Amino acid sequence: MIKPLDIPVIIMAIVLAFLSGSSSGKSAASMVVIRGPYNTWVYPMDKEELISVNGILGETLIAIHNGSAAIVSSPCTGQTCVAAGSLHKNGQWTSCLPNRVFLLIEGSDEKDDVDAVAW
Repeated sequence: MIKPLDIPVIIMAIVLAFLSGSSSGKSAASMVVIRGPYNTWVYPMDKEELISVNGILGETLIAIHNGSAAIVSSPCTGQTCVAAGSLHKNGQWTSCLPNRVFLLIEGSDEKDDVDAVAW
């Protein structure tokens, strides 16, 4: 049962979710940082790449395409990392925890946005 004070909290959560996804955050200076159990690599977001990372369980494939990066296949059983989809915004990350592969978008935004955490 919804209580009277739940309604403003729900509305605030919806507004914050909308506002957090409204800016692209994409920048030509953005880089894809890939950390595997044995090494770390950095690739520019403006290049087309298919990267194979050897993890604990086997090979994880990461695609950089059209200014975004995604894990496209991995040997893990849950495939949550593949279902996470593409990353394109600075600060976004995903990982294949069973295979110990981590993917992060880093760089400076074209505009100086202030988020709720920094503010």
